This record gives sequence, structure tokens and C-alpha cells, in this order.
Amino acid sequence: MTSQRLANVAYLDALRPDSGWHTEFAFLASYSADLVALVAALLAISGRDDDRGSGSKVDFVTAIERTADRVRLILQAGRLVAPAKTPRILSILDRYVREVRHDESIRSWHPKATLCKHKRNDSHEVQWRLWIGSRNLTRDLSWDSGLTLVSSPNSSGIEVPGIEELAAELATHAQLPGVAAEVVRSQLRTVRWEVPDGCTVRNLRMFTNNAKRTLPTAPAGLQKVVLVSPFLDGNIVSKIARWGDHSTRRLIVSSMLELAKLQHQEAKPLTGFEQLLCMDAPVPDDQFASIDADKENAKSDDEEPEPRGLHAKLLYAETETEHLLWTGSANFTQRGWQGPNSEIIAELKVSDEIAAGINDFVSRARTVQVHEMGAATEIDPTEEALECSRKEVCTVWNVRQTLRSGGSSLTATDDPNPTNPTVTLAVGTLVSDLVAWPRGATEISLPLMSAVDVTELLRCRLFLNDKSVTWLMRAPLDPTPDADRDRLAIANYLDPKSFLAWIRSLLTEETAGDGGGEWDRSDHDFHSRNVRTTGPTWWIPTLEEVLKAWARDPASLKSVDRKLRDYLAIIRSDSTDKVTQADRHAIDQFHQTWLVLSKALIGVSG
Repeated sequence: MTSQRLANVAYLDALRPDSGWHTEFAFLASYSADLVALVAALLAISGRDDDRGSGSKVDFVTAIERTADRVRLILQAGRLVAPAKTPRILSILDRYVREVRHDESIRSWHPKATLCKHKRNDSHEVQWRLWIGSRNLTRDLSWDSGLTLVSSPNSSGIEVPGIEELAAELATHAQLPGVAAEVVRSQLRTVRWEVPDGCTVRNLRMFTNNAKRTLPTAPAGLQKVVLVSPFLDGNIVSKIARWGDHSTRRLIVSSMLELAKLQHQEAKPLTGFEQLLCMDAPVPDDQFASIDADKENAKSDDEEPEPRGLHAKLLYAETETEHLLWTGSANFTQRGWQGPNSEIIAELKVSDEIAAGINDFVSRARTVQVHEMGAATEIDPTEEALECSRKEVCTVWNVRQTLRSGGSSLTATDDPNPTNPTVTLAVGTLVSDLVAWPRGATEISLPLMSAVDVTELLRCRLFLNDKSVTWLMRAPLDPTPDADRDRLAIANYLDPKSFLAWIRSLLTEETAGDGGGEWDRSDHDFHSRNVRTTGPTWWIPTLEEVLKAWARDPASLKSVDRKLRDYLAIIRSDSTDKVTQADRHAIDQFHQTWLVLSKALIGVSG
């Protein structure tokens, strides 16, 4: 990560289709995620992200239109967070989210991967892209590791065993319409892959609860081994500490907290390492919910970057003849490397150049002396109780929503409250006030909400003493929110200028002006920052643009006509002061012109 957004990272590069291509479908697997980072991924998947991993309102709605029912985020239940200032439009992201409800006291859904199927616009040519690594779909700026594989267009690449099974597992959890696990497995069976220069992929596996796994065997003639992980387990670390012989150099890189924890264990698992190195611990995902967006975006690009924590997971082994690397999602803990967590791990043989890069990364860490570690840090009992209660709630959560004239009701199979009687649970929608869930109750009512705020994503918050923890959970609606809900939400999200700027972008295949401002800014925020605004001559599509679009591709006008029919009546019916008289006049004028043009050019009458 190189900025406060999701800018210039290989993760987004792996998602983004090349020019002239589009995304047929994509799976995003993560342990944790936040909605802002999910928007960045959707923008990249639709080819609408900017150089900061963000985009305008026009980019946002284009991304939603292009990715609906094509993308799924699969994550551990209870690990989805929203920004403290939640734009109302984020309610429609429920359609992208699918949870894996593992009991985290035992195991976690922990793989980090993306699998995209891209198609060329003017042919049936297909390109697959697979990324695996250590990065969660959050705004964390920590150091992460990753590997991107791209399918070979002429079958000249290599076979990578394990990818078909990985894809089938993701497809099973994703439940995308028309994308069955067996179909994806079959399509990938004959695919060959291009790998990054300097890499040979020896093995790539997705481990689930039932898959047997062990630590790799130490290679013969081991000269050097480097273990990099933000979270450690004494049992696993002690095994790596015994790799090689008396001449083998062993280094370990983690946070000071983790190193201190192991140093004070009776078995002394760090004894075999000649050098202990530390980096900052990764930022907890929940912390991003309280970032002040205004303060964040006011920072200059010239400022020094913030210190970066450690989130990469690497095991590097060096012999006289080869460099070996194991990387992926698994921390060096027993649950990660020996089960039962769901994890992805790749074994690579790498070149001297990549080995030098790993050694350069390790050189950024600070050497730690044993006397610096002090006593092991005690866990805050309130925070520990909240975290245990969160895991309980997420494990038993089986809640459905029913819309009623007075609001909505939540019905649970069992009382979702944690067993700790001192911890209280409250729930609400993304934008509503929270409502306490009484102990022993299996049904509660939520306040009246606007139709644009209907969502399957609910905020859950646990309180204990003066602390709390908040996250999002799905509570399915029957019927499921459909395209009508999305259209209503988008029409409410776009003011007239932004809407017609979107229509103009569809005609010209370019974003018009500023695209309505940044996607996560309200009208007040946008104008308060002295962003240039212009009159109707800037944001209303012109006759020339309509005619050029028709000459280039008559079908594009039919698509635009459908958008106008879907959205224009909703926007024109807005009685708030968001729509000025001048805006209404400009929209009416454009609509009348469009009715004449559409009838003449594509035979569509109003």
C-alpha cells in the first residue's frame, strides 16, 4: 500500500480487466473486509478505479451496474466492518457478501484469494486471473505478500495443480447465479498459467477443515531460513527453529508483542533463531471504522507515509543450489499450518532476484534484544470478553428479516445474545439507530426505514463497561432485495447533474467532468471543499454526443434508453431541495430531446 486509499497495489491490478475486456465473474475470499475496500475492488473489477483505488459517483454506479450478480465476497462471519460515517448507498452492497459461519473459537475461514474470469468484448477469448496472498480486503497499509497467476492465451504456460479445487471451493460458498462449482472446476481443468518472472510454482493448495496438512520438510543443505509472520505459535515456531544444523542461519520477523509472548513461554521456542527482528503489529480491522474520512483525505500527497505494520506470511529457505518460498494466508500458528483453519498456501522456487528482494524486506525490520522484551503484555479483560462474545454471537446467529409497514422485524432461531450476562447486544441497519436485543427474545422490531435503506446488512454492537465492538452481519430478507431496490437507492444517491453525467459517460465511454464528485462524499462535503461546479452546458449530454454514440454502436442507445426509463421518473419525482428548479428544467429539456432522438434513431417511442 502506498497511500491512504487502495492505490497502486498488485491486489487491484489482479482484479482489473485489460482495456477491451470485461469481467464475467469474480470471487473475492478474505478473512476480514470493510465496505470501503469492497467498493475499491468493485471499481477495479469494472475498470473504473482511479490511481488511488477510488472513483467518482459516476464510476460507482457504473461499477454496480457491471458487477451485480457477477461478484461475491466470501469472508468469515463477524469480520465485516463499515466506516463510521456510512454513506447510505452502501446498503446495496449486501448482494455481494456471503459469510462462512465457522465457530472462531475452533477454526476460521482465513484464505485470501481472488479469482476473476475476464472476457474480450469483441470475441469469446477468455482470461483467468488468480491472486493469492496474505492481504485482507481492508484499508490496512501493512506489508503483505501475494502471488498473481494469469492464464496463458495459447496453452503454453504451466499446469498448476490445486487451482481447480480452490476455485470449486470458492464457487460453492459464493453461490453466484449460473456459476456452479463443477462448471468452474471443469473450465479450469485445461487452463495453463503464466507465472511471474523468477518463480516456479511447485504446489498451490487450499486447505479446508478436513484437508490434511503439515509443515514442509526442511530442505537438505539448508544454509538460511527466514520466518515472517504477524502471529506466532510456539509449537510451530519451535519446529522451524530445528530446521538445518549448527551452520544454518535462522531469522524470525514478527511484532514485538508476538516475540515477547514466545520469549516468555517455558519451552523457549525462539532459542534456535540467531536473530529476532520486529516490525509494527498490523492495525486491527475494526480501527478503520473510526477513521475520520475528512482528516484522512485532507492529507497532502507530499506527506511522509505512515509506519507500516507487518501482515505478510512467508517462510523462506536458502540452500547452495536453490531458494524456496512458502507463502499464502496462513500465519505460523497450529490452526493455520496444521488445521483446522481454511487456508491457501503456495510453494515456490524463486530466483536470486526475488530472494534478494525478500532479504531486502527483512533488512527493514529492527533487531530485537532479549532484554528489550520485558514482561509479556497482559490481555485487557474487557476486550477479551467482547471478542469472545463476538465469536459466540456470530456462531449462533441465524436471523431473518421481514419488512412490515411500520419497519422490519428480526426473527432468530435462537437468542443471539452472548452467554456472558454483563455483555449487551444491540442491532440496527447501516443508517438507523441501534435497538437493544433483550435476553431470551427471538424476535425484535427495528424502526421504520426508507425504501432506499432496505438491506440485508445489519450493524451488531456489543457493550461492556466503557468499551464496545461493532461489525456487520447478514440477515436475509424474503423476498431478497432485487434490482428495483438498487435502482431506487442509486436514483436517490445521484443528483440530477450526477445522473446525466452518468448518461453522458455511457454515450461517450468517458467520465464527464468530475463524475459527480468522489463516490463517498455527500453533496455538502463535495461543495464545501470548493470543488469546481459548472452549468448545464457541462453536464447535459449533447446532440453531437448522442449521434456519435449511435454511429459507433446503435445498441448503446438502447442501453441508455433503458437507464433513462429506469431512473428518470424516480429522480424527477424527488421533492427535496436536492433538485433545484433549474435542474428540473434542464432534465425536462433533455428528456424531450431524447424522446425525439430515440424514436428517430432506434425506433423507441416514449
